[in-house]
Amino acid sequence: MTLNMYSVLLLLSAVNLVLLYVLGRKQNYSLYVLLFGSITVSLMGTYAVSTAESMEAALVGHRFIYAGGVFAPVFMALAVARLCKIKIPHLISVGLMLFSIVILYFSFNIDTQTIYYSSMHLEQYKGMTHIIREYGPAHILYPIFLAINVLSILGIVIYSHVWKKNVTKKISAVLFAMDISTITLYFVQKIFDIPLDIFTISYIISEVIILILIRRIGMYEVSESIAASIEENSTYGYIILDRKLRYLSCNDTARTFLAEVTSLKTDCLLSEDNAPILHSKLTRWFDNPEQIFSFSIQENDRYLRCSTKKLFYGGNNQEIGYYIELVDTTQQQRYVELMDNYNTTLKNDVAAKTYRIEMLQDKLILGMSDIIESRDSNTGGHVKRTSLAIRIFTDELKKHTTFFGFNEQFLDNVAKAAPMHDLGKIAVQDVILRKPGKFSSVEFEEMKTHSEKGAKIVTQMLDGLEDKEFFDIAVNIAHYHHEKWNGKGYPSKLAGKAIPIEARIMALVDVFDALVSKRCYKEKMNFDDAFHIIEESLGTHFDPDLGELFLKCRLRLEQFYNGIEEKEK
Repeated sequence: MTLNMYSVLLLLSAVNLVLLYVLGRKQNYSLYVLLFGSITVSLMGTYAVSTAESMEAALVGHRFIYAGGVFAPVFMALAVARLCKIKIPHLISVGLMLFSIVILYFSFNIDTQTIYYSSMHLEQYKGMTHIIREYGPAHILYPIFLAINVLSILGIVIYSHVWKKNVTKKISAVLFAMDISTITLYFVQKIFDIPLDIFTISYIISEVIILILIRRIGMYEVSESIAASIEENSTYGYIILDRKLRYLSCNDTARTFLAEVTSLKTDCLLSEDNAPILHSKLTRWFDNPEQIFSFSIQENDRYLRCSTKKLFYGGNNQEIGYYIELVDTTQQQRYVELMDNYNTTLKNDVAAKTYRIEMLQDKLILGMSDIIESRDSNTGGHVKRTSLAIRIFTDELKKHTTFFGFNEQFLDNVAKAAPMHDLGKIAVQDVILRKPGKFSSVEFEEMKTHSEKGAKIVTQMLDGLEDKEFFDIAVNIAHYHHEKWNGKGYPSKLAGKAIPIEARIMALVDVFDALVSKRCYKEKMNFDDAFHIIEESLGTHFDPDLGELFLKCRLRLEQFYNGIEEKEK
């Protein structure tokens, strides 16, 4: 490679593309990949033109410049909108893309038409080749196109900075500076008629800024995932802080409970001025945040029980901040005060509260499973589907409780524990978990460890749970759902009835969902073939008695999966 300014920029862009994968692999970063990829393609063309020895070679590079350059501004505007949490209407996105394609058409036909460039010739400047162009009438489309995108970015950033409370001012200020630098470089090049395309430097500046922001944005997305997993009308409120005790987000319930939260802005430092109640309660714990800290708050006529815990993210349990859980205990407090006179009413209320807490725990389990599953690009919705499909199977099993020696409560616990069966995947490396193809033998051995790791995670999660039966069921499902009836499964090579029956139940639903669902490395299998495989595997992979009952669920299972397919259309 001939070293010049453009080769350096091309190498930097390629490095940034690799860094994007490393920093953004836990997020939905496809839009950023499109942006960085289009910039790299454009810089490849710029470098190709700078080393061209003929007009034909220069035109090839010129087409690469436009192939990436006309789409990069659109992707940049969409990326800035995402960073600022603003949804761009689909019609506008499509319109900008069509505008890009029109310009791309003219640029690809400059050797046969004069409407875009009226004339062209090559010149050398500082040892690099440049195409000297006389512009045709259609070329006015390109500066108009750039102006639309640049002004759109400015509008998005200014709107976000002034009106969006859930976007930190630092992010909008940095994005504003990025856009101004791009405009400045463009006009400097045009005003001073500089032969070098110094405007391309703005590409690298933009990539670096976006890489820096992606890391920070990931923390806000985690906090939003936690808040979204809690029903807005529940009795639980959540406040999320980063490690430096800056406010990140909360759910609507927290704002209802504690008035001072409504005035907090994203990224502001918690202080005595902006949150006097929270600050006074948390000061002692923040000095040594090793223990779970609980305290009570009385706000007007409302009583709140609060607990503060560390917040972790990712497979390596990286500590990223803290979350404060607020529970409205007003009714409990009032009932305690009136206990002697209203004992019956108190018991009924406690029972209702207990039921709601159990329902919330179920939602939290599903929410945690969703967060973990978002790391696995291969299984898409597997946890939710198996959590619902297993209830179809347990409904059939409830007709045969005497034969198997369990009761309906046992089966309800199995269904309740099902979402935790793949929790161990949180400890599997991303490079393996997200691989879009067949595993090597070494990779498969690593993937197989998720069952043992899952059992340990579930054990730690449910430590101290009074319901011993549910505890054992959840641990066994996570640990043994890949064991086979013939003893050739993993991790312990258990065989026959030595495999806990809850794990044998989970195995049937787990494998069936894998067969009839689309994965990145395979298409979904039709129901006839899937049920045929299940039937053929009775007595080898699956418990034959359980398997016969699973086959009886065919009609309801087909209706369930067909319903999912209809909703996804």
